[in-house]
Amino acid sequence: MTPRKAWRGFTLIEVMIVAAILALTAVMTLPKGFFFLDPPMRILRRTVTEAADLALDGRNVRLRLEAERGADRGKVVVEALVMASDQPQSAPEWKPAEVRYPLDGEEWNLSPEIVYFYPDGTCTPARVTYAARGVRLTDGDSAFLTVTGFLFEVLGSTH
Repeated sequence: MTPRKAWRGFTLIEVMIVAAILALTAVMTLPKGFFFLDPPMRILRRTVTEAADLALDGRNVRLRLEAERGADRGKVVVEALVMASDQPQSAPEWKPAEVRYPLDGEEWNLSPEIVYFYPDGTCTPARVTYAARGVRLTDGDSAFLTVTGFLFEVLGSTH
């Protein structure tokens, strides 16, 4: 009886397991990578849509500009009005709301500095501008948020 020759290489099942692990890793990491490639105005549109949806669900929601004193730009945060759970007689407070597409960075300008979203689908009209570091605010991307919650970009703004 002759000894069997040892096979070199991988079995089909081993290759399939490695391929499945790579595919799962790619599915979990690629969307996050593409999120950061989105232009700021697209992220703004998603944030405004999320804030409006939260308001339509009956929550009081606002966008607020957090800027250094005297600065013309800063970070925009989404906040919701919530009751303090530990004290039933306390006044409600504005707390950061969890949104899927937060407006990251300190390059935003919001005029007025607080924009409220109401349960009837309306909001405070505002102008939102994004200008990267080193770019004048007047040369940045701008959009108007209308009373009806519609966001449209100003013609001539860069993408």
